Amino acid sequence: MNKEIIKYISGRFIPAIVSIAVIVLAIRFLGPVEYGRYSLLIYAVLLVITLCFHWVLVSIRQFLSGMPSETKVVMSRFFDLTIISALVSTLLVVILGIWYFHLTVFELTLVALFAFLNHFYLFHQAVLQAYHRTLRTAILEGSDQLLIMIVLLAGLFFFHWKSHMLLFSSMTIGLAGVLILRSLIRVKGLLTVDFSHLYWDSRFSSKVVEFGYGIALWLFFSHMLMAIDRFIIMEYLGYREAGMYSALKDLLFKSVAFASFPIYISYQDKIMVKWNSRHRKDAWVSIKEALSFEMLILIIVFILFMVFKQMLIKDMLKIPEMDVWLLYLPMLLAAFIWQVALLLQRFLELTVRYSYMLIAIGVIVMLNIILNLIFVPKFGLIASSLVLLCTSLLYTGFIVVLSFIAAKRL
Repeated sequence: MNKEIIKYISGRFIPAIVSIAVIVLAIRFLGPVEYGRYSLLIYAVLLVITLCFHWVLVSIRQFLSGMPSETKVVMSRFFDLTIISALVSTLLVVILGIWYFHLTVFELTLVALFAFLNHFYLFHQAVLQAYHRTLRTAILEGSDQLLIMIVLLAGLFFFHWKSHMLLFSSMTIGLAGVLILRSLIRVKGLLTVDFSHLYWDSRFSSKVVEFGYGIALWLFFSHMLMAIDRFIIMEYLGYREAGMYSALKDLLFKSVAFASFPIYISYQDKIMVKWNSRHRKDAWVSIKEALSFEMLILIIVFILFMVFKQMLIKDMLKIPEMDVWLLYLPMLLAAFIWQVALLLQRFLELTVRYSYMLIAIGVIVMLNIILNLIFVPKFGLIASSLVLLCTSLLYTGFIVVLSFIAAKRL
C-alpha cells in the first residue's frame, strides 16, 4: 500500500466516523419521526444531484489531470457546467420540496441552499482528486464533517432544536464554511476559472455527457436501491417506521463500507497497475485475493455486531423495535454483498461494456420497487429488509457470473 493510499484512507477516517456519529445522535435525540423526514429528504436531494451533476464530476476526475496545457479553458467549461447543473438541481429540489414534502418557506430555503452549495463542494472535491491532492482533499472533507458535528451538537444541547432541519442547517453551514476555507487555502494555478461570464460550449458538454452519463445513471439507480424502500415504508407505515428502518440501514451500510474501504481502495490501485502493465490475469488474482479479505472483514464485523447488538440498537439508537433478526441480519448481509458487487464491478469496468451493469441494476431497482409495494403493506419492515437482501443477491450474482466469464477471456 503506497503513501498516497495511506493518506487517502486516513483522510476518510474523520468523515466516516462523523457520518456514523450523526446517525446515532439524530435517531437518539431527534427521534425516529424526524430522522425519517430527514432520510427521505436527503435522499431526494441526493438523487436529483446525482442525475443532474454526477456526469460532470466523473469527467472532471478523468480529464483534468490529462490536460495540463488546457487547464484554464477546460476548468472554466467544467465550472460553467457546475453552475448550470446547480441551478437546474436546485429548481428540481424546490419543486419536490413543495409538491411532495410540503416544506415551509424556511425549510425550502434551507434545503435549496444545501443543494446549491453541494455542487460547488463536489466540484472542488473532484478537482483535488483529479490532481491527486490527497492532503487537501482530506482537509476539505474533514473540515466539512467537523463543522457539521459542531453545529449539530450546539443545536441539540445548547439550542435544544429537535427538528430534522437541524441536520440540514448543520450540513449547509458545513458546506458554506468549507467553501470559504477552500477559497483561502487554494493553491495558486490549481483552479483557474474565467468568472467573467457563463459560457455554454455544446460540443464540450456533449462529450462530457457521453463519457459520464453511464456512470451517473448507475449511481442514480444504486441510490434508488438504497432509498426507494424508505419512501414505500413511509407511505404505508408512516415516518416513525421509516425513520427506524432508515437509521439501522444507514448505520449498517456506512459501518460496513468503512470497514471494507481500505481493501477496496488499496486493491483498486493494485488492479489498475496490473491491468495497465498488461498483466491482466494477475488483476483477476488480485480481485480474488481482495474478496478473501472481504470475507475476513465480514466475519469480524458480524461477530462484533452480534456481541454489541443489544447495546447498539436498544441503548444507543433507542429503537428496540428493530432488535429482530429478520430485520438486522438481512441488512447486514446485504451491506457486505453490496461491497462485493462494487469490488467486482471495478474489474468489470475494465473488461465489459458498462451498459450490461446499467441494465442489470435498472431491472433490480424495478424488482425492488414491485416487491416492496406487494409485501410491505402485509408484512411491514421485515419485508423491506428481506427484499433488500434478495435484490442485492441477484445483482451481485449477475456481477459474479459476468466476472468469471470476463476472467476466462483474459
